[in-house]
Amino acid sequence: MPRKPDEFSVHILLDGAHREEVKVKGVKEVTALMNKIFRGSGDGEDFIQLPRGMENEYLVIRPSRVCAVSVEAVFSSSVGIPGAD
Repeated sequence: MPRKPDEFSVHILLDGAHREEVKVKGVKEVTALMNKIFRGSGDGEDFIQLPRGMENEYLVIRPSRVCAVSVEAVFSSSVGIPGAD
């Protein structure tokens, strides 16, 4: 039975080698985030808000300054690992 990720960590590489991380809960949120970044309105110079980890905390970026995006599935497990005590 395949496991479902508990959250997704989206790593964003910006111009100047700045790295930011945004955490979202589901695949729909990842898709909405990608649409905001890559299909934003205008020429990409308008600012967009991306949700951060805490409530009412946002990252404001310009889509034209995004160089790369990586999405990582994060699994939390309640199963103990033998020998990890």
